[in-house]
Amino acid sequence: MENDILIDFRFIAKDKPRFGELFLITGEEHPKFPPRHQYFAPLAPLGFEQLDDFFGILNSEETGDDVLVWLFPMINGEEVFHNSGPFDAIRLSYSALRNTPDNIALLQECFNNFREIPETEVLFDGNPIQDFSPIQKKADEIVAHWREQQIEPGSEQSLLIDEEGEEEWEEGEEGEWEEEEN
Repeated sequence: MENDILIDFRFIAKDKPRFGELFLITGEEHPKFPPRHQYFAPLAPLGFEQLDDFFGILNSEETGDDVLVWLFPMINGEEVFHNSGPFDAIRLSYSALRNTPDNIALLQECFNNFREIPETEVLFDGNPIQDFSPIQKKADEIVAHWREQQIEPGSEQSLLIDEEGEEEWEEGEEGEWEEEEN
């Protein structure tokens, strides 16, 4: 079962945001990338911090994942790294397995605030949406699925499930490593 909830906010304005504008969600201006507009400044109270090339809201609780909500800049439908933009969209990513179910309220708050960005279309599972109800429905389904498996979302046990899925090697399988060229 897919445990991540991905919400894309596609910019339909001709003037797409760059890294300097996006950085305003941290509550500060970036010294190397001055913003051209302030659309993202009102989002600073949500608590996003820069985490490498991306942004996230860190978890201050002992339970659940280290990052509650991730924000990824996107170009041509793909998350981008080390890129100053302009961006076609941004993606909010939330794990309904790795977070406690009450944290969905934070994702809903982010959703409601990001919808206020001018000339933005909201996509969920590739379809335009107008409200949070399809997202809440999917989160409820994910939580119900894992509870049926006797696993509480946001628990220590839930944090191991994703790691096992990513790191699992079958016996006798050899991994191939690519060498970096100098």
